[in-house]
Amino acid sequence: MIKKQGIAKASTLGLLAAALCGVAFAQQGWAPLQTIKTAGADSGINAVYYDGDDIWVVGAHGLIAMSHDDGQTFQETNQGVDAGLNDVYIRKNRICIVGDAGTILRSTDSGQSFVKILRPTRPAGTTDAEPDLYSVQFVNESHVYIVGDRGLILVSTDGGASWREQRSGSDAQLFHLSFRGERGWVIGTGGTVLHTDDAGRNWYPQRSGVSEDLNRVYMITDRVGLITGDNGTLLRTENAGATWERVALNVPEPLFGISFIDNKTGWVVGYKGRIIRTFDGGRNWVEQSSNTSGDLFSVSFHKNRGYAIGRDGLVMRYYEKR
Repeated sequence: MIKKQGIAKASTLGLLAAALCGVAFAQQGWAPLQTIKTAGADSGINAVYYDGDDIWVVGAHGLIAMSHDDGQTFQETNQGVDAGLNDVYIRKNRICIVGDAGTILRSTDSGQSFVKILRPTRPAGTTDAEPDLYSVQFVNESHVYIVGDRGLILVSTDGGASWREQRSGSDAQLFHLSFRGERGWVIGTGGTVLHTDDAGRNWYPQRSGVSEDLNRVYMITDRVGLITGDNGTLLRTENAGATWERVALNVPEPLFGISFIDNKTGWVVGYKGRIIRTFDGGRNWVEQSSNTSGDLFSVSFHKNRGYAIGRDGLVMRYYEKR
């Protein structure tokens, strides 16, 4: 299957160079912070995770980088992986990174070291290439979920040390997931939405009402959630996905990353530097000036500070006084 456009490919991995763009670091609003380069060429970044202390980014050709200083500098962690890395999730001292060709990297020491996790041997006669993996989430310290190509859903009950497959009943590319306790939602190509009430023992489809590819899902509460997708698609539910309603936006570009700091305040990013913000849990949205025309794939907020990343190694920072 054709890989999802916007999960960026880029140049060979090398020494990171981070150049501040002359931005006053205390400036409020969105500003391009720097460009992460590898081996002298820009590198696509696919995901960012910010926990209030450290910023982790992953991307093309095994790019893993972390900043201790609010994004002023990034340090590369070279794990000898050349596959594109698509998502990173952190829970306390545990980190899980997933990527192309079935790549799973796990750390239990806050990223000082990583181990590549091998999935169980597949049945004899299986010739298909390892599926690309797009998204990972810790539900608690032991339960972790991954989604990927061909309807793949994986679960770990030992913090990511071992994995087993769950039956999704779908062959769609699954791009993202959001869990709250034992309740989970997964989204993907062709308007696919899958839901579980029992930690993935059973998955069933929900009607999205759209045919566009869906890119990210974020459950704000047990009942209120949002989904972004192509062609400016933004869906919202107030009943845990029993029905999804399209939010009216005058946005033609694909929308991707979602991040909320409470039940009311959140951001969505997308192509051509599109950034929109809500103050009422996603009912209404206002556009923010991003000061970039670059495609944005992921955003992560903590309190009054957030980071968005995207094509050609772009790193954006948002700050507001509270």
